[in-house]
Order: sequence, then C-alpha cells, then structure tokens
Amino acid sequence: MDSVLVGITIGGLYGLVALAFVLTFQTTRTLNFALGEFITAGGFVFLAIVALDLPAWAALALTLVLVGLMGSAVERFVVRPFNSGPHDIRWLLTTAGLSLIMLDLLRNAKGAGTQAVNGIGLDGFATVAGVRVSAQLLLTLVLAVAVTLALTWFTQRTRLGTIFRAVAEDRETSALMGLNPGLVALGAYAMAMGIAALAGVMYSAEVGLSISTGQSLLVAGFATAILGGLDSIPGALLGGLIYGVTTVVATDWLGSAVGGVIGLVVTVVVLAVRPQGLLGRVVMEKV
Repeated sequence: MDSVLVGITIGGLYGLVALAFVLTFQTTRTLNFALGEFITAGGFVFLAIVALDLPAWAALALTLVLVGLMGSAVERFVVRPFNSGPHDIRWLLTTAGLSLIMLDLLRNAKGAGTQAVNGIGLDGFATVAGVRVSAQLLLTLVLAVAVTLALTWFTQRTRLGTIFRAVAEDRETSALMGLNPGLVALGAYAMAMGIAALAGVMYSAEVGLSISTGQSLLVAGFATAILGGLDSIPGALLGGLIYGVTTVVATDWLGSAVGGVIGLVVTVVVLAVRPQGLLGRVVMEKV
C-alpha cells in the first residue's frame, strides 16, 4: 500500500509531462523533443523572477507565461517550417537539435551544479491513509488533476476548445472552414510548454534544479503519454498513475535496476494489445 500511494504521487508529475506531449500531438501531430530542456528552463526562469523579489506564486504564473511564449516561438520557427504534412518528420530532427542547443546553453550559463528552489510548494511529508508521502509530490498530483480537468473542460465545453478539437480532427478541412490551424498550433505549444515549466518548478522544489532535471523526466513522461494515448488528455494522467505505481512497486520488490525499466515494459505490453494507448482513439485515414 505504501508503494502504491507513493507511486500515485509520482505519477502526477509524470502526467504533467505527458500532458505537454499530448497537447502538441493532438493539434499538430508533432512532438517537441526539447521538452526536457523546457522543463529545466522553467525552473531557471522561476529562480530569475523570484530574484526580483516577486512573490513565489506570482513568479510561477509569470514563468508559465514566459516559457509558454518560448513554446510558441518554437512552434513557429522550429516546427512549422519542417511540418508540411503527415509524412514530413523533419520536425523530429529540428526539435532534437534544439534540445542539444538548449542543453549546451544551459550548461554554459548555469554549470553542472544543483540549486535549491525554495518558496514554492510544501515542505516535509503528509499522511494519506496512514502512509507518509512527500507533501510536494502530493501537491503536484493535485495540480496534475486540476490541469487535466481544466483542459478537459476547455476542449469539451468552450468555443475555443471546439476549434482546437476541429483542427485536431482535420487540419485541412478546418482551414477551408475559415479556422486558423497555425494560430491553434501556437496556442497548443504555448500551453504545453507552460505545463512543462510547471512540472519543472514543482519537481525542482522537491529535488533541486540542475541542467539534467528535465532529462530525468523526459523518458518517463514520453512513455506515459504513449501508455495513456497520445491524443487523450485524461489518458496522460491515467498513464502517469500507472507508470508511477508500477515503477515504484517494482523498485521496492525487485530493486532499482529492475524497477527502473518496468514502466517501459508495461508500456510496450499495452501497446502490443492496444497500439493507440489505453484511452487513445483509432484514427481511420481516408485514401
């Protein structure tokens, strides 16, 4: 029971990272493989803003906006020119290249040390069903649930969300109907990178911030997104919870060497049975 609850709290963190992947894939059928560096950048931007004596939560809000604007710039100048259609995957190379560039810039600017991120979130432990769990990770889980619910409401209940779904369903037809897929893509990347920054700040407040912070979450977040379904917002959270629980439980039972890869094994098994992921949809392509 202890391992399950700890895995659930960690799963919330993975779910946040997965949401960033899902948002960009839903609307543009692309993924930002520099996402790990955006997670890290979120932490460093937060520290820079806090140094201006702004309150921590105001600094967090400003961080999400600034990193979101960076995400929009990436979509416009790094992804869009290299995404001419469903069979054009040059964006994979450009975002991977951006990852290397950002990592090198962060290394040169910040070095390899670890910095504390204070003033945001909760310290110590909380007791849930008699089990002590990290209060910060529990807060991150609550935020992940809140973001998932907000995005689900946004896409299902608002006019702008309907536009997002229309572009995700058929980009060409939505453009013929007068919608602007390019603007939707900018918005999706902005929201996705803002969520990545949120994950970076929350995680850094727990373990400290270094240039490798985002990279340590990237594989788990990507596997989580695939596990839940790359086109499903609730699937991102569900995948995160499953990935977190299986990893922590396997680590406790079988050791870190085995536990570290069990989540990936579960992902592969699920994909063998359900290639679209747990909550993903099978998309029929007309030819």
